[in-house]
Amino acid sequence: MTIGKIILILMMGVQGTQIRDEKPTNDALGVYYNRDDLTVTLHEDTTNVLHIQFECARQSRVDSVESDCSLAHHVDVWIDLNDDGQFDDTENRVRHRSPINNQVSRSTYDLQISIPEIDETNIKSGPHRMRVKLTPSEDYRLKCGKTDYSETREYTVNIIRRIADAGKICSQRFMS
Repeated sequence: MTIGKIILILMMGVQGTQIRDEKPTNDALGVYYNRDDLTVTLHEDTTNVLHIQFECARQSRVDSVESDCSLAHHVDVWIDLNDDGQFDDTENRVRHRSPINNQVSRSTYDLQISIPEIDETNIKSGPHRMRVKLTPSEDYRLKCGKTDYSETREYTVNIIRRIADAGKICSQRFMS
């Protein structure tokens, strides 16, 4: 059994932005994994969904329904909020991990990604690097012994203030 590889990462943002990274499409176009042109814009202090789908091969035995995605994968998502080039534990943004609708198939995940408030000291508005990393879960390692696989992709997340907050700031300036 080999680990399921990422074939789709999808995240919808505001102002019509999105990350849509499809491996079959990228292979056909000759595009590489870590592309800088995939940028999504998100509001501060929100929770957003990052959709990940894995390519799963069925085992060769006809009587087996197990696939290489039958065991859970471990997916981490970091956003370099302080722009120091490091991805530490405090920058891991995954709030909740689960397969879609808690299905038995583990080939599709919707991860809840939290975006903190902009404080202009530690977290500034603007573009930040986001790293998505897939590794075998502990379950996978115990059952299959595969520990050497990992897959990493990087994107840009543009974090902006909420519109309501911007309106308050404008009205406060006008009143002064």
